Amino acid sequence: MPLDLSAFLAQWGRDVVTAGGAAAVAGYLAYRYGKQRRVPISSPRASAAIAASGSVALVWPDHDDGEGWGEPEEEADASTRSTLLKRLDLKAQSPTEEPSTFDILEALVAASAELGTRLTQLRQRGEAFTLSVLGLEVMGKPHGAKAIVWLTPGAAAGDLAGAGQASFPAWRTDSQGALLWANTSYLKAVEAVDLEDARARDCALDQKARDDAAQAAKGQASTHTRAVTIDGKRRMLRISLFPADDGASGIAFDVTEEIEVRDTLAREAKAHEETLNHLTDAVAVFDSSRRLTTHNSAFSNLWGLEDAWLNDGPTHGEWLDRLRQSAKIAATRDFAAWKAKELSHYQEPGLIPDETWTMPDGRILRVARQRQPSGGLLILFEDISDKMGLQARFKTLIEVQRATLDKLGEGVAVFTADGRLSLANSAFARMWGLDQSFLDALPEFDLVAERAILVHRDAVFWSELKARISDPSPRSRQEKQGEFVCADGTSLTWLTRPLPDGATLAAFADVTAAREVETALRDKAAAFQDADRLKTEFVRNVSYQLRTPLTTIGGYAELLAAGVGGTLTEAQSDYLNSISIASSQLEKLIENILDLAMIDAGQMSLDLGDVNLAETLEVTAEIARTNSVNDQVRIVVECDESAGIIRADKARIRQILFNLVSNALRFTGKGDTITIGARRFDDTVRLWVSDTGPGIDMARQASAFEGFADGDRRAGVSLALVKRFVELHGGWVSLASPNAKGVTVSCYLPAKATHLHAAPELDLVS
Repeated sequence: MPLDLSAFLAQWGRDVVTAGGAAAVAGYLAYRYGKQRRVPISSPRASAAIAASGSVALVWPDHDDGEGWGEPEEEADASTRSTLLKRLDLKAQSPTEEPSTFDILEALVAASAELGTRLTQLRQRGEAFTLSVLGLEVMGKPHGAKAIVWLTPGAAAGDLAGAGQASFPAWRTDSQGALLWANTSYLKAVEAVDLEDARARDCALDQKARDDAAQAAKGQASTHTRAVTIDGKRRMLRISLFPADDGASGIAFDVTEEIEVRDTLAREAKAHEETLNHLTDAVAVFDSSRRLTTHNSAFSNLWGLEDAWLNDGPTHGEWLDRLRQSAKIAATRDFAAWKAKELSHYQEPGLIPDETWTMPDGRILRVARQRQPSGGLLILFEDISDKMGLQARFKTLIEVQRATLDKLGEGVAVFTADGRLSLANSAFARMWGLDQSFLDALPEFDLVAERAILVHRDAVFWSELKARISDPSPRSRQEKQGEFVCADGTSLTWLTRPLPDGATLAAFADVTAAREVETALRDKAAAFQDADRLKTEFVRNVSYQLRTPLTTIGGYAELLAAGVGGTLTEAQSDYLNSISIASSQLEKLIENILDLAMIDAGQMSLDLGDVNLAETLEVTAEIARTNSVNDQVRIVVECDESAGIIRADKARIRQILFNLVSNALRFTGKGDTITIGARRFDDTVRLWVSDTGPGIDMARQASAFEGFADGDRRAGVSLALVKRFVELHGGWVSLASPNAKGVTVSCYLPAKATHLHAAPELDLVS
């Protein structure tokens, strides 16, 4: 059966190019070597291509039994084997006998016993092989039922005659570096019309290629990658020059894309490394041999390991041992078993679950592992100490909040936007008669309302509450509150408030006791008002009833003093004078009581106007001197010029001063002094009346202005009325009696009174 070498060479050529063999660009020389018969070459074109190469093919037929070497028969002339014969240094045994292909095979087997074994395995079991023997590349392959062995010269002795149409430049030079042959790609690269043009111009890819060719002819092969301009474009070529038949052969491969890809990969690797170094999580990558290939700075810092040691590529096991020796990881009872489990992640199928490591210093690490396509393992360490701490604190906070809510007397519940209960305290359950187990199931609002309606039988309220919970519109999501009475008479206030996450808070408070207290206070206030009204009416009636006989007494006293009843003795005149004074004091007391009653009843109003304080103080002092029965008491006026004019009720100001002076006159005697004064402080005016008479005990000073509150003769209705008049003006009073000697009453009034019952404002006259 003829061997179709065209198809075989096409398949074999692809295999060799894939394997990177430079000699595959040449043709192949085919010889069959079988028993008792010749296998013809079926393709004249393939036979010519093989003959142009320095290679030899040995073919065993399909009926070969694999025993012995057979007797070779040669089809090509002796020149086809010149390169192999030179390499093997085989010479003819006689002038007319040239070494055969069989002699070549025997020389190779003699040089390599492994070749003989591989040839036998190929011929008997069809096992392919590739060996290098004596500078030759020996490749064996089955082809159907046939066995074929190719003997190809190495790159240093290769003949490039078959690379004429190759896509890469190929050329030959002589021992002096002059161009002998070049393929089409070479001629195109050096911009030559044809080979003769290239030889005439001694074209070369560049000067270094010309120099390297001369060195290769001397036996110094070289391979360099550099930039060469081709067709006006800068290309990166890998140029190889090697000795060949008293000259040199050269090939050049365009590796521009390869270098660009390599540079791109380098940049990506650098960017990847920089990205890893910017991560706060520690990352380490071990290859299939379990050696450390990549790590970031966070990994070095986490374990406190030297970069020099890590860059040497320790194994996974060595790294674990180092961590144990430096006490970087927690101690385990059986470290060997733990280490074996860690290393078993390289072979275990399926996903590797995350773990947490607790470090000796208290840190907690999350350990995530991922297998790599190359068989390695990526390990990521994340410090989750803060995260775990936050989670613990958050859990504690939630528990504290829940416990706090359970301690509240108000019923609190939170419903999500879809109407499901998310939180409720015990007061809410107790208020609406709900089981805690029912609330723990986080029921829908409708189920809660279905049970709660038994306590508050108002379906409209629950419907509106549901609308506020589930309606997302801004108009519905407003805080609202109200109050209702339950079926058992309990009063509850309610409040709904939207929360930021779309949920709604509903709070209920039992205000039954508060409402009962309010009712009681309201009833008590009404009773107080009635009592106050009755008191006012009583005071008015009593005052009226007292004023009538008092007027009669005063009138008859005046008649008797005028002598209507006859001449009075001196003693009678004294008695009558005492009656007149007592009547006058009693009348004044009744007027004060009536004024107090009117003020307490809210019926007293001020007639505001301009009041000249200096003038008012002088008038008050003059009246006091006139009415005083004791002319040995000095009355002094101290009015500061800054006092000026204030806006007040002139009559009430005079009444304030007269009451204070009258009160002082009653408790002063010979040698005492009464001082009436006024002074302005910004928008406040101080009026005071002081005397040198007996003082008031400290225990009674606080109640001096309470009228009938105590029995101190220096306190009474007059001081109580002074306080009321001052307060009507918007001021306040104070009393000082140091060491119970003398009394000073001070009235602080606004310079411009604005009482609610005041008359329309008048312009002050300066």
